[in-house]
Amino acid sequence: MTTEQTVLVTGGAGFIGSHVVDLLAARDIPVVVVDDLSNSTREHIRPHLDSGAAVFHRLDILRTDDLAEIMSDGVDRVIHLAASVDMRVGLANNWVDVNQSVLGTRSVLEAMRVSGVAKLTFSSSSTVYGEPSVRPTAEHDGPFLPISVYGAAKLGAEGLISAYNHLYGIEAAIFRFGNVVGGRMNHGVIYDFLEKLRRDPHRLEVLGNGRQRKNYFLAEDCARGIADLAPHAAGGVLVANLGTVDTVAVTRIAAIVAEELGLNPEIELGTGERGWPGDVPVVEFDLSRAHALGWRAERESEAAVREAVRRLVKERADA
Repeated sequence: MTTEQTVLVTGGAGFIGSHVVDLLAARDIPVVVVDDLSNSTREHIRPHLDSGAAVFHRLDILRTDDLAEIMSDGVDRVIHLAASVDMRVGLANNWVDVNQSVLGTRSVLEAMRVSGVAKLTFSSSSTVYGEPSVRPTAEHDGPFLPISVYGAAKLGAEGLISAYNHLYGIEAAIFRFGNVVGGRMNHGVIYDFLEKLRRDPHRLEVLGNGRQRKNYFLAEDCARGIADLAPHAAGGVLVANLGTVDTVAVTRIAAIVAEELGLNPEIELGTGERGWPGDVPVVEFDLSRAHALGWRAERESEAAVREAVRRLVKERADA
């Protein structure tokens, strides 16, 4: 992203979104943040609001007409990150994922069509692959059979984006994330382990048998990939994995969290291969496409996990 045109970020006050806003502001790119604050806070982007680098609109993205009006005021690209952040939420109410990922994405696309904004960047997920037969998994490795409503909703959103590209010429970059970690997190295995050890420093429950292994990368690496690779869509639809080529097991993450806290808790493992229904036990990416386009995570999985733990621990100490 080399121009200084205005970028609108949905979900821009959230975990990943605020890191994207950090990067855009550092590059002197004007930012418009749209967020309903259902799982985020203005404080994540407060410095940019105070400096005037970003402006903020509290808005549900399903309000298409209001969203289109905001986009009409000089927006050049939309980075669409607004979505449910934890697939386990959808176990109790899967309308959350359908509303936010499918209908929300349709609303964003329709607002873009009406307002004449022609460039979209979308945060998809490794969950669209389901349990692939090929690992490491590349973007073309199918069939795509998600095992959660979260993954199905992300895949549905990808389909809508492809249709809007072919029907209305909206250029799109779709990034399928591994596990994004870092400061400001309020969900995920690292956050859960810290919360459990805060409540009981002598015992740490691990959901599943602990052999689940996935790739993890830092939020600022994710933001850089989003910004730098999007122009490669070049009028069409780019689909690219973002993450690391290596993986780290849940038991190792538990050990890292305990080490950073100076604790030696009893680790209690479950028995199932999944942490919860819909959990994909192994996420291993082929990143040839992203690497060929010039992007690579600066830290591999274990180093990213350890850095994320340190940041979250510091945030709690400073609060």
